[in-house]
Amino acid sequence: MNRLRSASPLLLVFLLFIGAFFGYPLLMLVYGAFRSGQPGTSGELGLSGFANAYGDPATWETLWASVLYAVGVQAIGLVDGFVFAWLSTRTNTPGARAITVTMITIFAIPTLFFAISWGMLTSPTGLITQVLGTDADGRPRLDAFSWVGLILVSGLKGIAVMYLLLLGPVRALNRSMEEAALLSGANRLRLFLDINIPILLPTLSGLAILGFVNSLGQLDVALILGVPAGIYVFPTQIYDFLATTPIRYDSASALALLLIAIIYLLVLVRSRALGNRKFITVTGKAYRLEREDIGAWKWAGLALFLLYTAVALLLPLAQLVIGSLQPVLGVTGFTVKHYVDLFGSPSVLNALENTFFVGVVGGFFATALAVLISYVALRSKHRLAKVPELVVWAVVAVPGIVLALAITWAYLSVPGLRNLYGSVWIVLIALIIVVTPIAQRATSGPVGQLGVELEESARVSGASAPRMMATIVIPLIGPTFLASWFISGVMAAGSLDIPILLSSTRTETVSLLVYNYYTQLGNGSRAAALLLVLLVLLALGGAILLGLGRLLRRRAERRTRSRGALVDAVRPEPVPAEPAAAPVPTPTTDDARPVGAASTR
Repeated sequence: MNRLRSASPLLLVFLLFIGAFFGYPLLMLVYGAFRSGQPGTSGELGLSGFANAYGDPATWETLWASVLYAVGVQAIGLVDGFVFAWLSTRTNTPGARAITVTMITIFAIPTLFFAISWGMLTSPTGLITQVLGTDADGRPRLDAFSWVGLILVSGLKGIAVMYLLLLGPVRALNRSMEEAALLSGANRLRLFLDINIPILLPTLSGLAILGFVNSLGQLDVALILGVPAGIYVFPTQIYDFLATTPIRYDSASALALLLIAIIYLLVLVRSRALGNRKFITVTGKAYRLEREDIGAWKWAGLALFLLYTAVALLLPLAQLVIGSLQPVLGVTGFTVKHYVDLFGSPSVLNALENTFFVGVVGGFFATALAVLISYVALRSKHRLAKVPELVVWAVVAVPGIVLALAITWAYLSVPGLRNLYGSVWIVLIALIIVVTPIAQRATSGPVGQLGVELEESARVSGASAPRMMATIVIPLIGPTFLASWFISGVMAAGSLDIPILLSSTRTETVSLLVYNYYTQLGNGSRAAALLLVLLVLLALGGAILLGLGRLLRRRAERRTRSRGALVDAVRPEPVPAEPAAAPVPTPTTDDARPVGAASTR
């Protein structure tokens, strides 16, 4: 209570907003697990939801299937992401810059792209099936609608995500430590296992949990490739509870709580395992970052990168282009009819408008909120200033399908908020909650680098806090703000698990419409065409924001140079020094040596 009284009114208002915006839906999810009936209707408290969910043997089969799926996907993402990060930052492998650009591109592409494109690639008429052929029973030799296909396709984007997260830690490894180990007689394998892996243990363990969490909650690939093959994981099981009659909100909520509990338990185990161990690699003495010459292996690294690029990007794009130009998916012939029909369809235009809205507005507000959270946590000296950051990061462990369920309970249970359900606004709110933690991670570093003296000067000059944020903080982190805006907007625009539960026919997004075309309506060619349109729009948005970022950076550089020139212009000319006085003759003896001086003889 004393802490609350000592907090400023603005901080208290901000804490209440964060609690209501991020924490309230999660609390309502817990409430919904113990309540029978649908949100917003009469019901009774009890344990029927837990009994129905956990009493079904299929639930435990789904649990083990989910663990197997998540471990497989994470193993692919973490190992391959680490290999590519090592090749890019520590070796002389050709095309190191191209690796990073490609990984950013794959990261920005919605997961829906990989699921649908690989479903087409391994169909009876797909490009890969035409090359590899089929078995005696007519099944493709490489089938995406299988356990192997499900894990491999999900791992394609996971590699890019892990690469981007490992890029900094791998680059920061100190080469002098490795050279000391080699001089001591250690071979390369022992050096890697005894030096590099222990140093990267906090990063690797944290990313392993993050990837496991992301895989456990991933809906897109599991829904499109897994369900047709009879493979169910937690997200598809939760969706099945909500998409079939009777709708079982309490059972879905109970299953979602188990998923969240598993995730937080893993975080606790990691924290206890690492303890207070220190992992310092960047020091001020003998810190070296030279690339290592790996000889002929650099061509093997380049070949591995080109193979990944073809599998994750080029082949899927080629299949989508071919499929979008076919009259019917798999039928020989080319036509642009699907593109003409798309832009003449009111539902498609409405979906494009909704996607543009949630992407642009959602990405902006998520980034602005992330900057504000980081700023409060770094600048405020009150102990409660860290609470918003902790609450936001608690959302990271909540999969999108679970958060959509939590939003359903939170807004349908309140009469005033019930009207938002089914509107684009509730989709926007849910997407902002989902992407804010990512935006907060992207902006916290640049905000922490701002010197406090700049803000103090603005406040002393009479600027209010909002004006200081608008004129000092935002312009200085402009390029980072735009990059975070783009990343958050892409994630919001490409999301499927949020709109699939919260959207109505009037508020469909492009990703949901693509899913309906491909699975519900059986029109794969139109789904491919619409997905390509979405990718083009995302690329245009990225190019625009990249141009704005460069413009802001050049403007800041010009402003800095002009201020430097102004300082030089007004700097007073140095006063010439007066001529030095003539030295006073020193009395000498007969041998012309100063008195008291030692003889050099």
